[in-house]
This record gives sequence, structure tokens and C-alpha cells, in this order.
Amino acid sequence: MNLSLLKAMPSKFRLALSLFVAAVLFSSCEKSNGSIGSGKFVDDRPELGEKLTFPVVSYTQSWDSISTKNPAQVILGNYDDPIFGRTNASFFTRILLSKSSPDFGEGTICDSVKVRVAYSSYYGVEGDEIGLKVYPLLEEQYDTVSYYSNRAMNYGPAIADTSLVLGPRDTVYNGVDTLVGYLSFDADPSYFQTNVFDAAIDGASHFADNEDFVKEVPGLYFTDEGAGSSIAGYFNLEASGSLIELYYHTGEDDTIAKVFNLTFGQNFGDPTLSYNLFSNDYANAQFDLDMMDTVNGEVLTYVQGGSGVRTFLKFPGLDTLIGKGFSINKAELSFDVLQGTAGQYRFPGSLIVIQDQDTVQRLIKDYLSDINSTGGTVARTDIREFNYTFNVTRMVHDFVNDREDVLPVFLAPSSSSGNIHRVVLGGGMHPVIPAEFNVYYTRSN
Repeated sequence: MNLSLLKAMPSKFRLALSLFVAAVLFSSCEKSNGSIGSGKFVDDRPELGEKLTFPVVSYTQSWDSISTKNPAQVILGNYDDPIFGRTNASFFTRILLSKSSPDFGEGTICDSVKVRVAYSSYYGVEGDEIGLKVYPLLEEQYDTVSYYSNRAMNYGPAIADTSLVLGPRDTVYNGVDTLVGYLSFDADPSYFQTNVFDAAIDGASHFADNEDFVKEVPGLYFTDEGAGSSIAGYFNLEASGSLIELYYHTGEDDTIAKVFNLTFGQNFGDPTLSYNLFSNDYANAQFDLDMMDTVNGEVLTYVQGGSGVRTFLKFPGLDTLIGKGFSINKAELSFDVLQGTAGQYRFPGSLIVIQDQDTVQRLIKDYLSDINSTGGTVARTDIREFNYTFNVTRMVHDFVNDREDVLPVFLAPSSSSGNIHRVVLGGGMHPVIPAEFNVYYTRSN
């Protein structure tokens, strides 16, 4: 720089320039801790840099439990899967007044009760029979509690006990119209006589609003206690047609049928609460959780919704990048679906990658990026071939440059609390469709 020009500068500009030069010199001497980038550019096109392919150790593990509070849909069925064994799915839901402070009048008698719940979908082969039981809960359920899939339930005598077919396309008659897409059954009027009609006639204060009502009438537990079936139903409690119809008359001379509705919460601000419960029996599954090779991995690996199984992953050799300060330009995990394992058993729409550190489990850092999608959505690669691919660039950078510790991760469905979809994947040891893990990097200068 021209010294006369430097001297002519005001003193505050000379100080700023000195600090800038010092910062540049310091940073040029500092050891690089790597970066996340797209590599070098050649003819204005990004070059990913050098490629390393790491082995993937993959095997199957069970879940202890998952949080299922207020899922997108509730699930019912004691479902037998030809590959994954048996999953029993049940659910709890609050019931709410359709009208506060109902005035039924002395001598009101509940004649019959019809429960109707709208299907949102189903899993397995439709048309099989289940052994439905519905129980009233005996304890208040709290909004501030996290409800898990293995929760023990405290309930009273059953108010419904019936065998019925899960047929999402079957028709039901509601007294006025023929409806399609509903599970419909009768319930015991005596429970509602005591807890709704008699309590309201006696002036119980908890009928003033639903916030008070759910404290005294906690809700219902729906479960399939049948011998097992080929289907589990998915249900939408918020659908307008999902309700409990209480048919009643008041006095001996009342010949006009009346109905009072209880809902599961269709209105904004309703104190709704529901959660799914799952239990799994892998005795007849095509895999043995007690015989997994956790050192070398397995040929096939399994992922299931609910609180089913997950795929556990390790990346031998990735730790050799620790301390090198390499720029991680791209990292990608890829899994092919084993052909012939789907049919009517649909894949999860997407899988997620969760890092596992002691008792803390969280999504990998790629999910924090607003720029690049982490992927994980099932994609058709051929007529009968499907694949899940994940962008895990930030995860690798975090492991080798920031954390300097390669954590195990696992795959799970993106909405485990509200579905039992499952998939069979080629593991790291599969001879034809092995799991792949590629890392592209640039050496620091």
C-alpha cells in the first residue's frame, strides 16, 4: 500500500484497516476445522470432490415406547403381519358434550347408544373380524402429561363387547342417510344413563363446560381383544360424523325420539385428547431380535411404525475423517426396499434418521437446514423397485469436524405415533441391494 495514502487516512480508518489485516493473517494461520460446502467449481459447475464409500452395519432393534399423544389418527386392531408378527393397536379418547348444561328433564331414560367413528384408512387386508371392547377410564387424563405407547390403563367394566368386521367401504345407516366409511356399533346405555343423564338432572356442576366435564368423565378406551386378524383400522376422531348418539325419552308419555350427541372434539378450542397404545409380539416374525449380529450387521433390516422395530446403523471407518478438517461437500445414505414384501402392506411414506447418544435421541442436524432437504421419502426407481435416500451432509460434518465422535443412528417412520406401516430394507450385508453410504469431501489447503 502507498504509505503516503495510509498516512493521509483519518486515524479511525487506519485502526480499522490494521484490525482487518490482523484478522486475515490470524485466520490464514489457524487450523481448519472443515466446512460444509459444494466443493470446488469447474466451469461454474460444482465439483463434489473426492469420494469415500463407507460400510454400513445395519440391524434391527425394538422400541421401548414412543410418545403418541394426539396422533394424526387413532388405530385399532389385533393385527397379524406375515413378516413382522403381531401388533396390537388400541387407543384412548376423551368424549365431549355437544352442548353445555343440557336440560333433559326429570324421568329421562337413555334407550340406546350408537357409537360411530370415521375411517381415515386401514392397514392390511380389509374385511376381517375383530373382537371390539370399549372401557370407560376411571382416572382423569391430563393435558400436561406425555402419553406413551406402553401406558397401563385403569378402566371400569366394558360398555361395548362385540365382534364386528373392519370394512372401510361398508355402509351404515344413521337413521336418516346411508353412510360409507364408518365403524358403527352399539354401547351399553346404563353407563351413559348414570354418567350423563342422571348426573345432569341432579345438577352436577361439571356439565357447565367440557373443561370440567372431562375431569369427571375421563373418556373411553377402545381395544381389539379378538384372536387376531389381517387388518387394523385407522380412524379420524375429528371427522364431523365421528360421535356417540344417545337416544332417550323423558317420561312415560314421551313418544318422540330424542338424541343427544357426544363428540370426540370437532370444534376449535375443544379440550381434545387421544393417544395410541401398541404392543408387539415377534414370536412369528421372520426375524429374531435376540439373534441380531450387531458387529457385522444383517442382510435384511426392518422398520415399523407404532412402537415396532427400527433399523440401527453404525458407520465403521467414518472416524478416520476426524481431525482432518475436510470440507464435507455431500454425504448420502441409500436403502433399497426388498421386492415382494409390500403388496397390501404399504411402505412408510418417509423415514427419518435419529441420532442416538446415551438416553438422548434427536433428529440429525440435516433436519435443521432450510436449504437442502434431508430426503427420506420413498421413491420408485423401477416398476417394482423402491428406495429411501437421505442427505446426511450436516450429520457427517457434525460427527467428524464439530463433535469429533461418530454416533450411532437409527431409521424410523416419520409418523410412528399414527401408523403401523412397515418396510423391509436391504442391509449393509445384502449381496444385491446393500445399504450405501457415500461421502464427498475436499481436502483443506
